[in-house]
Amino acid sequence: MDIEKVFDHVNWDFLMEVMSKMGFGHRWISWMKWCYSTATFSILINGSPSGFFRSSRGLRQGDPLSPYLFLFAMEALSQLLSCAKNGGFISGFRVGGRGREGLTVSHLLFADDTLIFCDANVDQLQYLSWTFMWFEAISGLKVNLSKTEAILVGEGIPMETLASVLGCKIGSLPTTYLGLPLGAPYKSTRVWDAMEERFRKRLSLWKRQYLSKGGRLTLLQSTLSSLPTYFLSLFVIPKRGGGALENKPHLVSWKVICTTKNDGGLGIRKLATFNKALLGKWLWRFANENDSLWKQIISSKYGLQDGGWCYKVVRDRYEVGVWKAIRNGWENFQSHSRFIVGDGTRVKFWKDLWCENHSLEEVFPTLFNLSINKESWVTEAWEEDGVGGSWGPRFNRHLNDWEVGEVESLLGKLLPMTIRRGVDDSLQWKENKNGTFSVKSFYSSLSRGINSPFPASSIWTPWVPIRASFFGWEAAWSRLLTTDRLKRFGWSIPNRCFFCKIEEESTGHLLLFCEKVRMLWLLIFSLFGVQWVMHSSVKRNLLGWHGSFVGKKMEKAWRAAPIYLMWTIWKERNRRTFDDIERNDQDIKSIFLYTFVNWARVYIKDHTLSLIDFVDWLATK
Repeated sequence: MDIEKVFDHVNWDFLMEVMSKMGFGHRWISWMKWCYSTATFSILINGSPSGFFRSSRGLRQGDPLSPYLFLFAMEALSQLLSCAKNGGFISGFRVGGRGREGLTVSHLLFADDTLIFCDANVDQLQYLSWTFMWFEAISGLKVNLSKTEAILVGEGIPMETLASVLGCKIGSLPTTYLGLPLGAPYKSTRVWDAMEERFRKRLSLWKRQYLSKGGRLTLLQSTLSSLPTYFLSLFVIPKRGGGALENKPHLVSWKVICTTKNDGGLGIRKLATFNKALLGKWLWRFANENDSLWKQIISSKYGLQDGGWCYKVVRDRYEVGVWKAIRNGWENFQSHSRFIVGDGTRVKFWKDLWCENHSLEEVFPTLFNLSINKESWVTEAWEEDGVGGSWGPRFNRHLNDWEVGEVESLLGKLLPMTIRRGVDDSLQWKENKNGTFSVKSFYSSLSRGINSPFPASSIWTPWVPIRASFFGWEAAWSRLLTTDRLKRFGWSIPNRCFFCKIEEESTGHLLLFCEKVRMLWLLIFSLFGVQWVMHSSVKRNLLGWHGSFVGKKMEKAWRAAPIYLMWTIWKERNRRTFDDIERNDQDIKSIFLYTFVNWARVYIKDHTLSLIDFVDWLATK
């Protein structure tokens, strides 16, 4: 159901009455009335305003208060529908698994997008039609029947008869609600093909433009990575979908690319891992939002597991696939969280993570096997006395002498802990200092790998254009398309360095050890007054390329210098390869220095800096 011209027709007297019924004070209501009733309007006639006039109803478009005031109006519709359900005029639908108390839902609202549930019954639809008329009469808001659909679930009266009662269109499942598919299996190709099509359309626009790899990386991180976020925040991405988007040949493995820049990647989010992190938000909310309607619905349908932190695993056919997939991530999610004990009624003494970083079952397996109740709650191990209380775990036999030490160790761990009557147990997120869940922290923990040294600070420096930094990243991984790599890909071409014409071309030789290239490195060392021994690879050279020994003044220039130099070499190499044009050594030096100076002007903040001034600047320590 949709409302026609949502802001334009709101009745002001009705809105004030609703706010009064909701308990807002007279002064606050008068402030709100002043905000929405003092606006004036003017009509342009032949391009000129024809005077101003006031409105008598409606809310202003673009006013940040208007959406909230409109929700007050829709609250009246919600109350009308609830009264209709309580009076038996519309049935709603009942949620509840076997043997559990059910919950009846009559409607769901998000702003003016409304879902109403009732039986396929002419009488119920007739009463619903009257409800819409009453709501229009008191609020001024009219249901937009051209955008309203009646959807039949299962079998019943022919839809033409039902739709004619309301005067609306006939719809069918699957459909779309709030941008998400409704009534379609989340693994269906129909669901994910639309997302892939959005990727293809966006990529087709980029392919028409000439973009450097650095530009592509920027667009990928800022645009493409955010496209599927809405879908991935609810649905588990099928393997087919992830493969279609990610399984392509890469110079650097996709696993490496999806790591952080500090670990040698490009910081691109891996869709499957990002999907798990987004779904973790639902698990966190389920554990903490006790009064939310969506949690009540899930709890009524499936029931709660011990402690009520998550709903039970249901293996029957009636379980909804979306929630089943989200529930499958609970064990992994739980390993990144811990319980904060209040009264101890919802935390397992032996099995839950509440005392330091491991469960007591893992730390004291012998005592766990001797415990009387292995499923006991924390509160059951706490013994009250007149002063306060103490810990008293119970075992099924007297302890041997060699087991007493373990009990003492257990009590030592429990000593700082205490039961706080009247305080609820809570869940704490271990991956954030403030203890609150965030998708970013969960994604970081899921994608955390073995840390290996990588010169990220020497490559992704803000004083180098991103296209050159991307080139430096490829060089650090020895993944430039030099002749030796092209031959590995099956190209039948002679392998000779385009500079010295003697050695075979490889990343290390081209950028570090070619005799024609060494002159540029020696030039850098002489400019900065540094003695340097070249390492065996670009990566190892950049790892040692920190600016602590050149002074704070020249640190930026020093850290940027190797990327500038290798960028100049690569461009000259491509010029010789594809254009068959060679510059002499002096010209190459000049091009490097002028490139260095042009980029250095940005961080030296002197746009009139000349080459001689730059050399003098380097000479003054």
